[in-house]
Amino acid sequence: MSNIDNNTFISNYSAVGQKQLFTELTLEEGAVIQGGTLFYLGNKAGIGVNYNINGQKKYLAPNAEVKYSFSRSPVVVYDSKIGPGYEPVVVKLVQGRNNFDRNGNDLILGTDIVPNFNATPKS
Repeated sequence: MSNIDNNTFISNYSAVGQKQLFTELTLEEGAVIQGGTLFYLGNKAGIGVNYNINGQKKYLAPNAEVKYSFSRSPVVVYDSKIGPGYEPVVVKLVQGRNNFDRNGNDLILGTDIVPNFNATPKS
């Protein structure tokens, strides 16, 4: 028995079993314990998208999806102009699935149901 196993066995008289002490939590389990909410961000635009989420620079490949856990709705900043020019937009994600998509030469970010028309241009 290793020292970790031995110390755990000797000191473990709680309701948590020995094997559970070193189990990794899934993102969903961690979100529940920390009081967080899950936000999914997908890319249906057919092009790679650079964005900032709560101040962190990220990249999302076409047809990819990432999962985030935050206690409050994260803020996403991205360039809504496809091609030359730069038109930054600020959007708060909604709980559940959010997707980048395109409308002509505009990159939009909305839910699976409707585009987010509450997106505000960044001044």
